[in-house]
Amino acid sequence: MLISKTEVPPCGWNSYDCYAGCINEEEANANLDVFIDRLKPFGFDYFCLDAAWYADGSVLFNNQLRAKGMYRPMHIDEWGRHIASPVMFPHGLKALADRCHVNGVKFGLHMMRGIPTEAYRYNTPILGTPYHARDIALPEQNCSWCKYWTAMDVHKPGAQEFLDSEVNYLANDIGVDFIKLDDATEHPEDVEAFARAIDKSSRPILLSLSPGNEMYDKLFQHYGTFANMVRITQDRWDEDAAILPALERSYNLEGLSGPHCWMDLDMIPFGGLQVNMPQNSSKPVAPLGCARQSNLSPAGKQALMTLCAIVCSPIIFGGDLPTTPPQDFEILLNNEIIKCNRNGCPGIRTYYQNHTDVRKAVSSKEKGTGWVAIFNTNDLDRHISLDANALGFDKMPVLTDVWGGNRPVVPNPDGTVDFYIQKRGCAFLTFHSIT
Repeated sequence: MLISKTEVPPCGWNSYDCYAGCINEEEANANLDVFIDRLKPFGFDYFCLDAAWYADGSVLFNNQLRAKGMYRPMHIDEWGRHIASPVMFPHGLKALADRCHVNGVKFGLHMMRGIPTEAYRYNTPILGTPYHARDIALPEQNCSWCKYWTAMDVHKPGAQEFLDSEVNYLANDIGVDFIKLDDATEHPEDVEAFARAIDKSSRPILLSLSPGNEMYDKLFQHYGTFANMVRITQDRWDEDAAILPALERSYNLEGLSGPHCWMDLDMIPFGGLQVNMPQNSSKPVAPLGCARQSNLSPAGKQALMTLCAIVCSPIIFGGDLPTTPPQDFEILLNNEIIKCNRNGCPGIRTYYQNHTDVRKAVSSKEKGTGWVAIFNTNDLDRHISLDANALGFDKMPVLTDVWGGNRPVVPNPDGTVDFYIQKRGCAFLTFHSIT
């Protein structure tokens, strides 16, 4: 069934940033070990495998085939539904889902709009109907960047039945609690049909929509009826400058995000990224790159987490957990970052001038308290001086600098406060109003 709302933004882990579409059972279990130990105690509860969990072979094999216009062996059942690759997951996905559930973790999978291309190729029957895959296919509407799936016309007889069958398999045969539906946000009718399929299931399933390149306010509001989180940005990788479009897109949808549907700023690219690619490759595969630790600077990591906290974006960690360094966990799991994000009341912009973007979020639990984020959007390190009004107050409250070691912020004689902020960095403050 569809989950009508989540009181706080969903938090979890996704395999794409670290394994693209080529994670295997051993790697998944190794990440789950760390997830249970390090992230679950902080409220992270969704463990999601991203694209191509139904495909055989390594990332290098995949890249070689794609260069020839080919793709890896894909696995479907007799009804045309993708099933786990027996090469990558010899014990099947139910075993992984069961391990998640035993440890109080919810299990998620990536899906795409349409039907598996293998189902279209073999014209497989649709369970419970006289129809076949080609009866519902619409190849002229195919995804431009993924050849594993073929578009469908959701109005054709058999289309809804296929989606019903697909979701029933995911929910009951595997035990899926979270579905990331990709190539979906530009196709409202496909989203609605997929949501209807979820709502027919007896298992509660959280629905996440991607990507977010074309997201705008009315479309976001429409999806709030069906989805729990919707991407509002394109894929974000480990570049400090990537925070700039996220700042603007989150402002454009300010006031729309909340428990009915959270605006999603994409995964957190910390830790080990693309770990199954060659290291220091002279010809990295764009945009994924070679195996590396995140290229985000410490200031960039703080800025990204601060933005996710202040606007209450779902926090979905994207790095390889076993090789993520302690300092990345320290930023990710900072107490005030988690507290602000789980507050569930997205902040608003209070000031935007001179390359300075200020957001303020008020605590829903402690009157007169909350958080302020000050972002330096310039390409230069800067001293920034702000008065109470710029921070969203009539008079200056008591401020504490979170990234500055929780030190008190002492106002100047004229009542302003000063900060030295690195390029594309931020200051993250807690406030306590003076009564």
